[in-house]
This record gives sequence, C-alpha cells and structure tokens, in this order.
Amino acid sequence: MNDERGNLLSIHRLKKSYLIENSRTMKQERVEVIRKLSLDVREKEAVCIMGRSGCGKTTLLKILGGLLAPTEGVIYYRKEALSGYTGKRMEAYRRRQVGFVFQDYKLLDHMSVRDNMILPLLLEHRNVEEALRRVEEMAARLQIGNRLEYYPNELSGGEKQRAAIGRALMNDPELILADEPTGNLDEASGRMVMELLTGLQKELHKTLVLVTHDKEIAGYCDRTVVIRDGRIEKDRLH
Repeated sequence: MNDERGNLLSIHRLKKSYLIENSRTMKQERVEVIRKLSLDVREKEAVCIMGRSGCGKTTLLKILGGLLAPTEGVIYYRKEALSGYTGKRMEAYRRRQVGFVFQDYKLLDHMSVRDNMILPLLLEHRNVEEALRRVEEMAARLQIGNRLEYYPNELSGGEKQRAAIGRALMNDPELILADEPTGNLDEASGRMVMELLTGLQKELHKTLVLVTHDKEIAGYCDRTVVIRDGRIEKDRLH
C-alpha cells in the first residue's frame, strides 16, 4: 500500500554553533554542535533521535520547536521556512503547532494539575467551560483523572509526566517534541508513559519527535535516527 503522507518537517543542511570561551587560553572558540544535518519527518510519524550526550540531539529538538535559531540551514514546516516567520508568528507556532514534553516536567509547582493543564487553553482565550471539559477528558485518558486537584509535589514522577503530556496536548498541536520524557522515571513508569504517549500520538494523528538515550524507549517509535558528532550516522525504520 502506498503511504501518501507528506513531510511535516524538512531539515536542510542544518548547522548550529556556539562561541565558547576556552578556560585555558581565555579566547573565544567556535564549537559546532550540529553539522550540515538533513532530515525529513513525515506527518503522523514517531521518530526517535538517539546519540551520546553532547551529540546535538536536544539542540536539534529546540531548533525544531522554534526555541533556538540555527546558525545555517533551513527548517521547513509544511514547506514553509521557519526562518521567514515574524516574531509573532513564531510565538504562535510554538504555542499552537508544537507541544513540548521535558524530562523535568516543567510543571508550575504553585498550581494544581488541573490549572497546569488548562493554562495553554486560557492563554488562547478558549471558553472556560470547554477548556475544563477538555482537561477532564485528557486527564481520564492519561489515567490521572483523580489527581486534578493535586499539586506537582504530591505526584509520583510518572503522574507528573502524564500531567505534562496532557498539558502539551491541550491546544491540539500537530507536532509533539519530547526531550528524554522517561529520563527521571523508573522502568515501569517509563513504559507506562511511553505507552500512553505513543498511544495518544497514533490515536490523535500527531507527529512525534522524541530524544532518548534508551534503546528500549526508541522501540516505541516508528523510526530511529542516530546522531554522532552533529551528523546523522544511522536512519532506520523499525
């Protein structure tokens, strides 16, 4: 059967470098983190980015999410270059088209799970009743419906990550970017989070780009891309 999905993201000859001060010579040196990397990500695909610490995988994720600008190269989202976005449009892209999931959850400690999850909808000026209903539906799917009145410090690591996934999906983004989403979890909690995350990704027809160093976690995705020294070393379907 032919796969008629197009590319949601196309990355062309991407480079990212930083000026870092050498502690010995006290001079600025340019360090390349990503080196002429090219990659396509299809709609509704789950792609795992793997590689050793410092290989550029988290930097790549931040560039895809509009949190960092590349030094060179172009990122196309639905055939339109992100570099051509105005500041206001880039902000809208980050808020509406991209859902971020982080290793350390990024939940607001002074807010309940319900308030953490509803916040993206309120920032978009959604109807409050509709927003509350959406939060309750998502929390039920993520098996934290009985934790909505809890605060982050009252939750287990797995529950925090499920709340963070729910928050990331609130605005119905097309693209989910997950940076080591199981990095702080035990094996059982990590498996549960990945089953829920990839299950929702397929059910809701999302595109997922996930960074991990764990080969077992990579197995939940459709494809694994291995980065080494800022370049793609392997790109394989599962």
